[in-house]
Amino acid sequence: MKNNFSIQLLGLVLPYMCKNALTSKTIRKNVKTEYMKIMSRAKNIGNKNPLISSYILGAWFIALNRCDDLTPDENYRILEQGLLHSKMFRIVMGDAEHYLSRKKFIKQQRWAENTHKRIYKNDWVVNLIPGNEQFDLGYDYLECGICKLCKDEGCFELAKYLCKLDFMFADVMGLELLRTTTIADGGDKCDFRFRRK
Repeated sequence: MKNNFSIQLLGLVLPYMCKNALTSKTIRKNVKTEYMKIMSRAKNIGNKNPLISSYILGAWFIALNRCDDLTPDENYRILEQGLLHSKMFRIVMGDAEHYLSRKKFIKQQRWAENTHKRIYKNDWVVNLIPGNEQFDLGYDYLECGICKLCKDEGCFELAKYLCKLDFMFADVMGLELLRTTTIADGGDKCDFRFRRK
């Protein structure tokens, strides 16, 4: 994937967010180096993809697992706690009203339709589902960019840890996420259903 500003910025920000747990400068340096190698190999998903930060986060998590002696569970907790304690992360995530706004829905609808063109090999393929009496907004992810990246990197088993972050993301925005299956766990899709808390 082309080395751009987002890739470099998140490569610097993620270690900073997790610095309390990643106390070794050597590990932080090694993770950054490995992350940049992964991103240079990663297939392009398009610069305007709303999930590019998730893709980048996936690459960083893979790098972290390659550069320390901790288990994926322990590394997941490092990443989760680093994000949760970051004010910047909470600002970027926004809130339920922004996420569920009509303006955002229209943008997401266009994006979801475009994913079915499969322009980028590692992109997600998504169906957007309007809310009803059971939920406010839904997505069925038929293909997952993080699963594809993990598979390309020979570590598909790490994808399920990144799926767990979705629940934390929803919580930070003031949403509840209901999900019964994921591609990372062998399902044919990831069924996201969001509702306001």
